[in-house]
Amino acid sequence: MTSRRREPPGPFAELQRIEVYPAYRTLFLTELDTAVSDRLAQRAATADKGSRAAELLRTCVHDDGRAA
Repeated sequence: MTSRRREPPGPFAELQRIEVYPAYRTLFLTELDTAVSDRLAQRAATADKGSRAAELLRTCVHDDGRAA
């Protein structure tokens, strides 16, 4: 009986596929770029919502702290 080489577990196996297979690396990097771009867009949208909410609160409160 010949010994079979075991696949490394989890993330290490993924890293090896990324390093060894150019097509898989291209696919992985494309998906990674998309995920990063999506996350940045979500962050910008959340920051924009926060800015708009702060502006709305400023319009509702007088300079002396009393409600408008």
